[in-house]
Formats: sequence, C-alpha cells, structure tokens
Amino acid sequence: MKDLSVYEQLLDENKPADVLEDLYNYKGSDGRVFFIIAEARRLLGQFEEASALYLKAINFFERGKKSFEKDFYVSQKADMLLALAKCRRTLGDSSEAYKAATDALKLTEKIPLLLDFKMQAVQEQAMSLRAGGKLDESAKLLAQVMAYYKEQGDKAGCGFIHWALGGICRLKGQFKEGIEHFKQAIALAKKDKDTLSEAYGYCGLAGISRIAGDIKACVDNYLKAEKIFSKTQDIFGKAYTNCGMANGLRQMGRYDEAFKRYVRADALYSAINDTVDLGFVKWGKADVLKRKNKIPQALEELKEAKKLFAASDEMRGQLLTEFALAQIIYAMGDHKKSVEIYDKALTRAKKEGLFTYLESFT
Repeated sequence: MKDLSVYEQLLDENKPADVLEDLYNYKGSDGRVFFIIAEARRLLGQFEEASALYLKAINFFERGKKSFEKDFYVSQKADMLLALAKCRRTLGDSSEAYKAATDALKLTEKIPLLLDFKMQAVQEQAMSLRAGGKLDESAKLLAQVMAYYKEQGDKAGCGFIHWALGGICRLKGQFKEGIEHFKQAIALAKKDKDTLSEAYGYCGLAGISRIAGDIKACVDNYLKAEKIFSKTQDIFGKAYTNCGMANGLRQMGRYDEAFKRYVRADALYSAINDTVDLGFVKWGKADVLKRKNKIPQALEELKEAKKLFAASDEMRGQLLTEFALAQIIYAMGDHKKSVEIYDKALTRAKKEGLFTYLESFT
C-alpha cells in the first residue's frame, strides 16, 4: 500500500477507480484508509457502498482516537461525517444526512480554529434540509455559508452555493433567479478550472431551462456536460446527463431517442444502486410510453417509480409519480381512483409549498 497522500492526490484528480485498484482488498483496521476507499466509492456514484464504508471508517478511527492530536481527530472525524451526510442525502435519506451534518457541527464548534469545517457542516445541514423539501430554511443557511465563502475568496465554495440556490429556485418556480445562479456557478467553476463542477453547473442550467420551457438550452447544456463527463470516471454524472437529456428529447417529441437515453440512465443508475434517481428514469420512461399510447406499459413503469421513491425523502419524485399515475388510471377508465390519487397529491404538494402539480408541460 502506498502512502495515503498518494491516494488523496488521486481523489483530487478525480481518479477514484485508480484508488480502488490498489485498495480493493484492504483488510486492515486504519479508519483513514477506509475513509479513502469510501471517498473513491462515492466519487464513482456507489453511494450505498460508500455509506457503509464511512461508518466503518468512523468506527475504526474512534478506536485509535487516543493516538491523534485533538485538532486532527476532530477535523478527520468531521470530514467522515460530512461525507456520510452527502451520501445519505443523495440516497434520499435527508433525516440521516441532517443528523450526520449536525454531529459534525457539534464536533467542530468546540475548536474555534476549525471554522472552515464548521461552515461545511452548516452547508451540509442546508443541503439536507433542501433534500427534505424545507427550502426556505435551507436557503437561509446557504446564505450564511455564502457570506463566509465570499469573505474567504473561496470561488469553489461560492460556486457550489450558487448551484444549490439554483436548485431551490427551480423547485420554487423562480426560474429567472435560478438560471442566474447556475450561470454564476458555471462561471466560477471555469475560473477555478474545476471541470466537474462546471459539468454539474451545466446540468443544473439544463434542468431549470427545461422546466422554464427553453428546451434548446436544456439539450445544449446537457451536451456540454456530457462532453466533460465522458472523459471522467463519474458514473453518476454520466447517468444524470443521460436522464436529463432524455427529458429534453422527450419534450421535443423525439421519443425513440429519449427512450434510448432513459435505458442508458437506467443501466447506469442500477449499476451504482442509486434508487432515487432511478425513480425519475422510470417516471420519464412512463411518460414516453404514455405519449406513444402504450398505457399498460407506462403503468408498470410508474409502479416501479412509486416503489423506488417510497423508500426515500424525494418528495418531488413522489408527487410527480402520483400525478402521472392519476392520469394513467383515468385513461384506463377508473375515474374515482384517479381523482382520489390526484387530490391527495395536490393537497400534499400545496402543504409542502411545491409546484409539482403545475409541471404538466414537463
């Protein structure tokens, strides 16, 4: 096994597969090594596997607690907890993500010099709240973190907050503001020469453009993202782009091309066990099938989507699926059941402050 700094450098260079090639069969008890393996798994989009490894890393690291300086111990454990929070959030478990972020915050508050870690913890709390649909609370915390990053001159940090706020604006129907946030995120990523963040910025801009009705901008930006992801080991990014591109092509009426993209995204998300995003793929496939008058097949895809979303906190996905199910069941002649499903979904959406019921265009 090489020095840990070698593996950290590979992670910085977005080469997680190279790390796993060396550490795949690691049998030791060093929590820091398990953390590096977990990071590699996360960067490859293998979030379930990464989550288990982060817990193992924390466990082994705790055992060796007495051999570390206090600042090093706190910073390392905070890193592990924050990474765990990112994984749980991506997997649709916002409550566990928030708990991990809060545990990291409690740790770092004891040492004033670790202010950067404290702000990262607040950032992850905000992202967990966003994932759970608590958009206003999330935006307030993100504004605090943005102020800190601006003070520090942290371009990467500011870019991430712009990206996160763009996503909140999308969910709240504030398209003009959201588009500007995503453009700022892309500009800052370019200045920082961070191509992966640039790619995710294009994905964000593409997604909000689609919801706002600019399908050309949607497809163009996904193509830019795809060009970047094709040169990386980021399976999640590739899956995300294929799914987004499929959505855009579907709205253009290019159903066969869209369906092929959904099939690719289905395979990629399945490979990394990303059940939440796989739910969106199933929903998209159902919409294509519905438009091609394949109603029974569409219903089967929606049933799969409902199962996948049910195990997560992904409220928008749950609502989109319920509205789509109501339409399909209505088309199949069960008026009473379809109205019942639709009314329940509408009540829930309004209660949560989401405008999913108005996304009929998408």
